[in-house]
Amino acid sequence: MRYTEKLFMLRNKFILGLVLLFGANAAFAQSHFEEWNYEKKAAKDRKVIEHRYTGEASVKYAKRIHRIIDAREKQNLVMHWPRNPFYRIIHEAALKGPDQEGGVRAYTSDSLDRGNYYTEDQVKVRGGSEFVTQVQNPDNPDDEWDLIDTVIPIPFEPEAIKKYRIMEDWIFDYKYSDFRARIIAIAPMFNMTSSGVDLGEQPLFWVKMEDLRPILVNQEVFNPYNDAARLSFDDWFEMRMFSSYIIKESNYNDWDLKDYPELEDDGLELLLRSEELKNNLFIFEHDLWEY
Repeated sequence: MRYTEKLFMLRNKFILGLVLLFGANAAFAQSHFEEWNYEKKAAKDRKVIEHRYTGEASVKYAKRIHRIIDAREKQNLVMHWPRNPFYRIIHEAALKGPDQEGGVRAYTSDSLDRGNYYTEDQVKVRGGSEFVTQVQNPDNPDDEWDLIDTVIPIPFEPEAIKKYRIMEDWIFDYKYSDFRARIIAIAPMFNMTSSGVDLGEQPLFWVKMEDLRPILVNQEVFNPYNDAARLSFDDWFEMRMFSSYIIKESNYNDWDLKDYPELEDDGLELLLRSEELKNNLFIFEHDLWEY
């Protein structure tokens, strides 16, 4: 074989390699940019920005507040964006548990005691209900009137979550001279039933916000103003872009507002007391400075 023929064959092999290489890259790009015409990595590559250190000596005032975020309110509709709903994020994280990547510990109460938490199997059945029906006794198939009670479990559907309860601390930091809120924990709410009786809304489980933030920082939330500037759920909570109402402030009975006798069965007075607590926080912050 002559020298020129060898060069011709090598050139063809080189061209074929380039075609295969760029073809593979094009196929990857087409699949990777299936939705967008550019690679979106801003939210996926983000890291959690830790809260600044707050020493006890710097805290001159603190008040623990519980709020309800209703995802059906207009301002909160982005929580249940169909492409990335918050209920799926928090429920899947609790199902994985703290021992798996992307998982969190699900606590039984807002005390966040490490000794009181749900296992992954308990989270899986938590919130579900049971339906009792009668079926024919399998031990006596000839008698159609021989019926036995059978319990049929109905699994919990995360789509049923419409509200979230958050526990937060409002802190006046003397060192930095600011009054700010820091979310401590969050709990999805569900309607608890027993024997067909509605027992009202209860927390499905509690999750520490500091455990959840490394997951939320890489989860996009819909931005109605600019598709190129998607925020993460961590941004959404930290910047307090949600609408909420207060249902509890720290008290010696550890009661919610609805547990007070004078507010029982009085929705209007309950709403007014909630607004009063909200206004008290505003007045306290306003009175910290002179104009």
